[in-house]
Amino acid sequence: MEELNTETTATVADQDAVAQTQDAQHATEQSADATKTPYFTARRIAYIAIFTAISFAIRQLSFPIVPAVSFLKFDFSDLFVLICGYALGPIAGLITGVLKEVLSIFNSGTAGVGELANIIVLVPFVLLPSIMYKRRKGIKSVIFWLGIACIIRVVWSFPVNYLLTFPVFLGFKWQTGMAFFLKVWYWVMLFNFIKTIILAALVLLLYKSVSRLINLINKKFDERKVRKNSAQS
Repeated sequence: MEELNTETTATVADQDAVAQTQDAQHATEQSADATKTPYFTARRIAYIAIFTAISFAIRQLSFPIVPAVSFLKFDFSDLFVLICGYALGPIAGLITGVLKEVLSIFNSGTAGVGELANIIVLVPFVLLPSIMYKRRKGIKSVIFWLGIACIIRVVWSFPVNYLLTFPVFLGFKWQTGMAFFLKVWYWVMLFNFIKTIILAALVLLLYKSVSRLINLINKKFDERKVRKNSAQS
C-alpha cells in the first residue's frame, strides 16, 4: 500500500514537472513573439525603395536580342529584383518586382497588360530561388534552384505569351495574336531562354557582393544606434 502511494505521488510530481516545463516553453515562445522585429522596418522599406528605383530606371534601357522578334526587348531590371529577393527575402523581392511593373504602367503602350504579364512570369522566378535560399544557403543550392527557376520561367512564359502578351501587342485581337505567336513561338522561347540565362549568370556574380554591402551598411547603422543610445544614457 505504501509502495502504491509512493508511485502515485511520483507520478503526480512528474506530471506537475511536465506541466511546468510546458508552461515555461509557452511563456518563452510568447516572449519571443512579442520581441520579434517587424518585417517592414524603416530600413527594409528604404532598401525596397532603392531596389525598386534601380530596377525601374534600368527597365527603361531595353534592347532587342533576337532579330526575328525584335519587338521583344531585353533589360536588366529583373536582375536587381532577384538580388533583392536574395538579400532581403522573397517578400521584399516580390514587392520590388511588382512596384517596378506598376511604375512602368505610366509609360506603357499596352494599358498595363504587358506589365501584368511580366508580373505573372516574374513571380516564380523570384519566389522559388529566394525562398530556397532562405532555407538553405550555399552556392550549390543557389545554382540548383536558380536553374529550376529559369526552366519554370521559360516554360511558364509560353502560355502567358500565347494567351496574353501577343494578343495585346496586336491590338487586343486574341485570335490574331495567338495565331501569330504560333508562327514565331520558337524565337520567343529562345529570347526567354537567353534572357533568363543572362540574368541568372549575373545574379550568381553579384548577389553575394550586394548582400555583403547591405550587411555592412546594417552593421554601421546598428553601431551608430548603439553609440547614440549609450550617449543618451
